[in-house]
Amino acid sequence: MAVTIEALDPTDHGSFVEFHDVYRRANERDIDQPWSADGLQVLLVGDEYLRNDSLVARDGDVVVGVALAELPERDNVQTAYAEVWVPPELRRRGYGRALLERLESRVAEDGRAQVLTETLRPIDDRTASGRDFMLACGYGPDTTLVQRQLDLPADLPEADVADGYRLVGWRAAPPPQWREEYARLRALLNQEAPSGETQLDNEYWDPDRLLHEVDQWRRQRRTGQTVVAVAPDGRLAGHTQLLFPHESAEVYQWDTLVLPEHRGHGLGLALKRRAMLEAADLLDGRRRVITWNDAQNEHMIAVNEALGYRATAWADQWVKHLT
Repeated sequence: MAVTIEALDPTDHGSFVEFHDVYRRANERDIDQPWSADGLQVLLVGDEYLRNDSLVARDGDVVVGVALAELPERDNVQTAYAEVWVPPELRRRGYGRALLERLESRVAEDGRAQVLTETLRPIDDRTASGRDFMLACGYGPDTTLVQRQLDLPADLPEADVADGYRLVGWRAAPPPQWREEYARLRALLNQEAPSGETQLDNEYWDPDRLLHEVDQWRRQRRTGQTVVAVAPDGRLAGHTQLLFPHESAEVYQWDTLVLPEHRGHGLGLALKRRAMLEAADLLDGRRRVITWNDAQNEHMIAVNEALGYRATAWADQWVKHLT
């Protein structure tokens, strides 16, 4: 039968159920981190900051693969972030390549000049089918992240806060007095964190987007725990975030950033430790915390290892220039 590819309407319940079923089956390994149905649907619908283009491949009446291109609207407007998912039993039949080629065509028409994507492989594997697939599709390596997990419950090391600094935590929305400055801090990750050869602009963040993010977590049925470091002069020196999907055994350690002028005071370790202490009630009963770092980010890797994280997978980052 002929393979057809069509755009997904994520607000159509039946179509989304088909999409999510294939997506879930394609993420069958313990190292995979699939979104919940609630979280994925909110992501696919998109918003004023991130538009999404989702595709469904059918062989006859059967959905055989799905794909997503994330299209930033306020920053990095020349870039698309693409992912393709085909269940293991349906791979090596050309479905993934057909989806990726269609995504590339659509994002090029949208004015995007480059596509970024990633593939995941177990920590002991030097190569994997996903890596071979990206090379065959004309993608080049950009950088490699290391995925780590902290098994729970965990015995956390002591981490004193340097003299003059203090830590402040919150759940959900930032307190009003911190919103302007916290938005500026959130915008700096691409600039300050080690990354690959592909240079990305800083993300667009303002107080409105911070509040939008909290509402998005609510709709995705997630809870966020944030901790910031306040410097002796009263300005923010760094932050960290933990994300807790409801009805899940997983926890996600998201961004951690300490500004360059405040490094060397142990704030990275102190921030992550305090976030876990502040969220002790949310950690109860969970299986593990998952995090990612660029393989070149030796300082943050050392922080994670001090907390007890162990490496479980490589996340290879790929890039293809369309023009």
